[in-house]
Amino acid sequence: MTYYEKWKQEYGLEYLRRFAEDGQTDFEIAESVGIKPAMLRRWKKKYPEVNEAINLGRIGADFAVVEALYKKATGYKVKVNKTVKLKHSDFDPETGKKIRDYEELATAVDESYVPADIRAGLFWLRSRQPERWDKQESDTGTDFSGVVEMPEADSIDGEGENER
Repeated sequence: MTYYEKWKQEYGLEYLRRFAEDGQTDFEIAESVGIKPAMLRRWKKKYPEVNEAINLGRIGADFAVVEALYKKATGYKVKVNKTVKLKHSDFDPETGKKIRDYEELATAVDESYVPADIRAGLFWLRSRQPERWDKQESDTGTDFSGVVEMPEADSIDGEGENER
C-alpha cells in the first residue's frame, strides 16, 4: 500500500477533513500528513476525494464561524451555572422551636442574555451587503468615516456667548 493509499481510506479522508475544519492551511495539512505542500496540491488535483474532504472541512469551519458571528451580532441567551447559598432551619418536632440554622451551597442553572455587539453586526452587514453598508459617505455627502464634530454648547440653540 502506497503512502497516498493510506490517506485515501475512509479514516485518512476523515483526518484530512478534520485538519481543514480545525483551520489548517494547505501548508499545515501537508505538514500534518508528512508530505510537501506541492504533493498535497497534486493529490487534490489527481484525487477528487482528497479535495472534497478538505473542502468539506473548510465548509464546516466557515459555517461554525458564521453561526457564532450571527449570534454575536444579534444577541443570544446562554445558560450559566451559578452557586447559590441555601439557608435551612431545623425545628424540634415536639415544641416547634428552632434548633439550629445552617447553610449549604448548591448549583443552579440561570439564563443570561448576552447583548448584541454593534461591531459584529456592522461587520456582518458590510460583508453580506457591501453596496448598501460599506459606504464612507451618505447620499447627502456627509462623511461618516471620521470623527463627528459637535457644535459648542452655546451655539446649539443658535445663540452665541455674546448675544445673551
